[in-house]
Formats: sequence, structure tokens, C-alpha cells
Amino acid sequence: MNTRMFLCVRSNLGRLSLTTAVCLLISCTTVDLQSNSYGPHNRSNGLAAPLINSEHTSTEGYSVALRNLESRLKNVKSADPFILEGDVFEFGWCKSNPDRNRTLKDLSTRLEKDSATSRDMAQLYAATGSVSAYRKAIEFAYSWATKSSLFNAYEQGMNPSEASFPGMERGFCNRSWNMMLDSIWQAYGLINFSEVYSILKGSDLSADYSSELARIEYWLRGRLIPAVNAGCHAWTKYADFNPHSAAYLRYRSDNHLSWCLAGLSTAGLALGDHALLDYVYYGTVYDDGISGPYENPSSLIKLIPYAIHESGNVYDEAERATQHKGFFYGNFSLWALVIAARNTETAGYPSLWEIRITESSGSLASALDRYAPYVANELQITDAKETTKPEFFSFVYRIVSPMEWVQGNRKESYIKAASSSPPQLIRQGLGYIDLISISPENLNKN
Repeated sequence: MNTRMFLCVRSNLGRLSLTTAVCLLISCTTVDLQSNSYGPHNRSNGLAAPLINSEHTSTEGYSVALRNLESRLKNVKSADPFILEGDVFEFGWCKSNPDRNRTLKDLSTRLEKDSATSRDMAQLYAATGSVSAYRKAIEFAYSWATKSSLFNAYEQGMNPSEASFPGMERGFCNRSWNMMLDSIWQAYGLINFSEVYSILKGSDLSADYSSELARIEYWLRGRLIPAVNAGCHAWTKYADFNPHSAAYLRYRSDNHLSWCLAGLSTAGLALGDHALLDYVYYGTVYDDGISGPYENPSSLIKLIPYAIHESGNVYDEAERATQHKGFFYGNFSLWALVIAARNTETAGYPSLWEIRITESSGSLASALDRYAPYVANELQITDAKETTKPEFFSFVYRIVSPMEWVQGNRKESYIKAASSSPPQLIRQGLGYIDLISISPENLNKN
């Protein structure tokens, strides 16, 4: 018998009220998922998604990952924070070597790279207690916190109602609206540096670096979170103002929104920021200090019905099919939703994995089910022109396969997907997979 699960969304005195209905034929049991300000969940305070899984440190993959990080520590150079030259950002996305310290692409690329290096050093510290790794991780984070320029769409004069800003030019590669939309890619840096902060702040060495950690926290809260959130608003507020636009569905469904939630949820978890986590999960009002108070119309429980179809297909798959990138972008968006769902569950919010939020939408589980045979190379991508290697996304299944809700045939399917590629180093917020996940050959032992 199949269990159909969905969330019913209703208005209750202006506050979002959610009820999960688990319906078996004609019987129905309800579980309250209502958001309220006076009864917080059993949430963690300042603990980002685990960077280390200490249950399988004897595996060869774990040992190899540590050796690689130890080698990197010996050769890592200094941080390279982006410092804007002049007063005007350019876009730079169509250049293989964008102008240094002038373009959004250069900022996003260097922020991702340096934050990943810092995260890797934090992983190494968490696994080995290496003081040198701790110092290098904090050096990178502190350098960005005290020296860098970031891109905040509000500070650039963004007008989401008209998809414009002062000095805007025509064309994707110029100072176009895409600058505002793609400022969301600072989320990679937010994920990585939030995890760095969580590890360093929770360590035995934190007292010796209290001033540096305080400055990093101030920067995360006051600059990097608002920069990512502003990029998210470029999407959500355009849709707010233009509900009849032909682009409305895209502005409510796109992978940029998934990555916004991945970044903000990691920051909320690392900082123990319940208001930010409520904003990510429920969509309740949040003010980042620059944007002003705003209810999130693309929170996790609101985005999933747009992003995941009843069949399990992710919105971006069809949207990018004509570019022969459908499989990649569908899984790219799902990857970010998995990060956000894992973060909020870790923080004590109700699990969303198997829940259909509306009767016509899919669930995270149905999307993972849909793509698993392709990632495992049991099914072939129908678009022969797509160059994506499906097994690249095996790391997603390394993350979810050990979870309690993954049972029976589903577990077998996910383990096959998790086993389809060698262990990977993921720069956008996960690091060495072997350090944070259980090796596929050991999954059935749990």
C-alpha cells in the first residue's frame, strides 16, 4: 500500500499554519507543523551540518581524504579577498578570465575558492585537531571578513518591479539584470564560511581567537547573509510585482532559489539564528539589516511545490532541456534542496523528505527516486547531446542513503547511485565526501 503525504496550507490570522496529513485510504492522522514564535522547535544553537562523520574513520577513503587535506595544508597560499577597484561592478560572466577586482564573476569565483579552502582546513582540524589547519581556516575567513567587497543588489539600486537598476545595459554579458539574479552565487561562500565559523567557534581553541571569530560572525550576519538574501529578492520580488509575467513560473521555481535556501539555512544553523531559519523553512518575516522586513514567498515549504513535479521531475530539467543541460540543472537544484532540508531538519524543523506539500507536487524523496537509476547508470539520459555524467551526482546519495526514511528497495536504489562514482571533493559546501558520509559498501550495515 502506498502512503500519500501532503501538506495543507491555510491562512490563520495572518500567520502561516501547516498541517501534515498522512492519509491511508479514508483514515487520516494529522501532525502539527505550525510555525509560531512562542514555541520554538528543539533546535540546535550554532551547529552547522556535520563536516565529519566519526563513525567510519577506519575506511580507506577516509584516510585518503585526510592525506589529501594534509598535503594541501603544506601548500596552501594566502587568502585572496575580492576588493572592488572603482565604484562600478561589471558582470564579467562571458569572459574566461574576468577583470580582476572589477566583476561579479571574479568576486563569486574567488569567494567560492577561498571559502572552500577555509572549509577544507576546518574539516582537517575537526578530524585531526591540527592547530595549523585551524589557523589557516581562520586566516582565510578573517581576511574576507575584514578586507573584501561584496555585491548587494540593494546597494546597487535594484528595482525588482521593473527588473532594472541604475546604469543597466542590454545583453546578458553587460551590466544586465542577470547581475542581480546571479549575485545569488555568493551563496557558495556563505555555505562554506558558515561551516568554517561553526567548526572554529565550537572548538577548544576558540577562546584564543575570540576577537577574530566575533569579526567573522559580524561579517556573516551584516554583509554576506544580506548579499545572498538580496540576490534571492531579485527573484522573489520580481515575481511578487509581476504575477502575470510569462517568466513568473521560472521566478518561483529556479535553481537560484534552491541555492539561496541552501546558503541561508547553513548560515542560520551555524549562527543559531532562529529568525533566519524560520524565514528559510516557513517564510516568516526576516530583516537582514539592509533589505527591510520581508516574508519569503520561496521558503522551503513554498518552493518545493514549484520546484518538484508530481512525477519527481525537477523544474529545471525541462527549463534547460533545449540547452542540453536538463539533467544537470535538475539535479543541481535538487542538490541544494537536499542541503536546505538536511540543515533545517538538523535544526529541529519537521522532516520534509517524503512529504508532498500539495496534492499536485512531488517530494524530495520522489525526486531522488526519479534520478537515482540515472545516477547509478541503470538508465540512460534521453538527451544524447547532454554531456553531463550522471554519476557526478552520486555524492547526493552518499549523503541521504544512511537516513532513517531510506528503507527497502529505495535504500538499494540509493546505494547503487551512491556507488557509481569514486569519492569526490565538492567545493560548493560539502568538501571531501568521504569525511562526512558513510562509504557505500558500509551503508547496509547501519
